[in-house]
This record gives sequence, structure tokens and C-alpha cells, in this order.
Amino acid sequence: MDTLELLRGSPFFEEMEREHLEHFARHARMRTFEPGERIIAQGDPATAFYVLDRGKIELSFARPGGGTLPATEESGSETGGQTPPHIVGHRGHPVGWASIVEPHRYRATAVAREKTVMLELGRGLFEERAEERPDFGLAFMRRVLWLIGNHLSTTRTRLVAARYGDVPRAVRALLEHNAAALSVASPLHKIPHYLENRLTLDDAHHTLEALEREGDRTERELAAQITGLLDEVWREVEVFRRLQEIYEIVAGAPEGMSSEELRRRSCEAFARMFEQTGYVIRGEENLPDRPGHIFVMNHLSNHLDNLLPNDFILTLDTHFVSSMVLLKKYGEAPVRVVRKSDPGEHGHQRFYDRLGYIYVYSGHVDPTDDDPASSPEERRRLFLDAARRHLREGRNIVICPEGTSTETERSPVPFKTGAFHLAAGVRPEPLIVPIAVANFDKKITRTKTATVVHEPFRISDHLGENVGKEALRGFVNDVVYARFRRYVHEAVELAR
Repeated sequence: MDTLELLRGSPFFEEMEREHLEHFARHARMRTFEPGERIIAQGDPATAFYVLDRGKIELSFARPGGGTLPATEESGSETGGQTPPHIVGHRGHPVGWASIVEPHRYRATAVAREKTVMLELGRGLFEERAEERPDFGLAFMRRVLWLIGNHLSTTRTRLVAARYGDVPRAVRALLEHNAAALSVASPLHKIPHYLENRLTLDDAHHTLEALEREGDRTERELAAQITGLLDEVWREVEVFRRLQEIYEIVAGAPEGMSSEELRRRSCEAFARMFEQTGYVIRGEENLPDRPGHIFVMNHLSNHLDNLLPNDFILTLDTHFVSSMVLLKKYGEAPVRVVRKSDPGEHGHQRFYDRLGYIYVYSGHVDPTDDDPASSPEERRRLFLDAARRHLREGRNIVICPEGTSTETERSPVPFKTGAFHLAAGVRPEPLIVPIAVANFDKKITRTKTATVVHEPFRISDHLGENVGKEALRGFVNDVVYARFRRYVHEAVELAR
């Protein structure tokens, strides 16, 4: 009965008579594919037709022989000419339709993205049934023509989206193409508008899911096509949702929860999010065996897609280093040095106050509201006292010595000396561990990020025990900053 229900819910089989579906249900078999396992391969003899039961598959097409298609609108990418991969995850989706049309060779490759269950029907089942029942043969060919037309329409829409980078535009084109068959009152007309605002992407997701289950035939078919087109968008929705959850974990934490526990929980939540993205880490063997050191890193701008509804952005590069490198190595989250919130930055303030981070103060922000006359020296002393205390208690500190952020292509910008002055003034002297990052200013669902840990050093190894301001400034500018420029370039190359 489960097999029959699957066939009845598949768009390809939905118009066929029940007795034909019962016949195929008796002769079909379920197959399970592990993540990364190939289901069909482009160019192989097409001997089976599949219907997705559960899981996700990635469909990709390349020119036979290993080349790429010419760079045209029909072939997709201007740089590679290869049709972008297509992710399919909705139950009942047909795969391997080349098995039922000549020359019976698969036209694409399908790979399981996660544990996937497929219903397999051998090509001979359709041929035998058509010979036995001519009425089935006629209905079957109508469905084959529908399937080919549907495939061409979906491919065209995806190629438009890939070529112009404009998913709402591609969805509008698809709806306009089907305007004659689609009701003017259909909720599908809202989808392009939902897709234009990050806060309404969830509405698009829920609307499409509902129409795939409950819409009329045209709505179900179009909703399935649009859902397949939006795999990248759904990944971005999931990242945004996780960022909102992380903010609430911190800002909404019980008053009695310690900053140390809250840092650990937020880093664990970040780690779960980053595990779903593409990243590479190198140089972990350079991490000191024990905590209590200063980790300096270049700081990258935040992508505006990560802007929360309260106008606060969670920085991804520092949280990646904290969660995916330091938490995993030492079992505890580091303490970060962050900018004291400007007046009116309530989201920023709520988040960082609860985490017990170390503040640095800009010229127009004072440590407390009742101390408007605090001097730069007092602000600097507060920073140094708090940082030294954490280091002496064996906690790691993460500092971005640039004092600002920039794009990967311009990173790093010149360093300030505060982090290095701190290291030189603490006994026992902590190590300074350089970490270079790349691509965290991009959409992390569409790029690979890189993090490289370099060999630690001590200030005293280069400048001796008594370090003067000018000597320290020269060392930071001429040695450390120069090295970091090379480190970031290496991270960029690694991400490629």
C-alpha cells in the first residue's frame, strides 16, 4: 500500500488508472542509496525508471566526453557552459525518464545527497504493460510527453536564474509562461514577492509546500518546479533561521546563566550551523596544547543577508574561529574582544553584554552612562585589566587587531598595536597565534570559506623583555602585518 500511495502521489502517474498503478506497485522494488552514492550516470544504458520516496538527490548534466557545453542561454553558465546542479527532494519526483524513450541512455547523473529511498521500475515493465493493454500505452505516451515538456520548462527556468542571478525574475517568467493554466487567485503569484525579502522567504517555503500537497494539478507541478529551483535559497533561509536562534539563545538566556556557559552554548550552535556549509581548515597542528593565549585574526565584513530584524549582524569569521577551531580544540569557548555598542545599538548591546566579552571603547562611547568624561587612558586600562585577568585564568582571547572590517580582497588593513601590547605586558607571557580567514564576507551558502592557523610566536622572542612603543609599532607594521598579508592570500588560494 505504501508503494501504491507513492505512485498515486507522483505527478507522472497521477492520471493513470488505479489498476495500472496496482500492477506497477506489485512489480516495483524499493532501493536505498547512501549519501554520495550514484543512482544513475549520464551516458549509461537507461534500464530503470525511479520515483523518489524520501531523501534528496542532486541531478547534474555535462557534455558527454568530459567537455562543457557552449556558453549560451540554453546551456547556462557563461564561464563553464555546464548546467548548474539541480537538487530534488519532493516525494514522487520521477528520475531517469530516459529509460522510457529512445535511445534509452541516461541524460543526467543523479547522486544521493543524503540517505535516499527510491522506487525502481524496470523499463521492461512499461513495455510489457503497453503490449498487454493498448489503453495504457496511449495514456503512458501522454504522460511521457508531459514529463519531457515539464523537464524542458524546468531546465529553461533554472538556466535563466543561473545566467542572470535573479531567482524572482526566473519564477515570474515561469508563472507568465503558464498564465493560461494558472488561476489568477493562486497563491503562487505571491512567490516572487516573498522571494525579494529575506523576512518573507519562510512564507514562500510554506506556501510552496502547501501547494505541492493541496494545490490543483497546475499548482502542484509549478510548485514542484519552483521548489527545485530554490535549493540555494532554502539553504540561505536555514542559515538565517539559525542566526536568529543563536541570537535568542544569548539575548534571551536566563539571568542566572554564567557568561562562560552561554559562550559555550552559542559556539555549539554556531558549530552546528557551520557544519552545513563548505569550509576548509588548515594548520590546526599549530594550536598550543593548553589554552591561555591570544589569537589574532583578520576581520571580514558582514554580508547584509545576515542582518537580523533588529539591525544586528552576527560576525561569521570570529564565530567560526571560536566554534570550529578553538572550542573543538580546548573544549571551551574563547573570550572575544569586541567594540562597545554605540548608543541605540540595543541588539548589539544585549548580545555582547550577556557573553562577558572584553570591550574596547571608541572615542564617543564611554564605559558607563554616568562617566561621560572618561579619558582614553582609562578606557585602555579597562581593556588591559579585563584581558590580562582572562589570560591569567587560562582563557583564550580572540582579537581582530585591524579595529575594523573589510572585504576578503582588501584584507588585511593595517593593524593597531593593542593586542600586541597586551601580550608583551602579561606574565607568564602568552603566545600570539595568527589565524587568517577568507570569504566570510560572501554568502556562505554559495562559497567555500577558509581558515588557516599559523605558527605561534612571543613578542619577547623578537623584541626582548622590555618593549618600547616605537619598537613594538615597527614590529607590528613591518613584520606581523606583512606576514598577515601573505597569510590571507594563502587562505584565499586554499578556498579555491
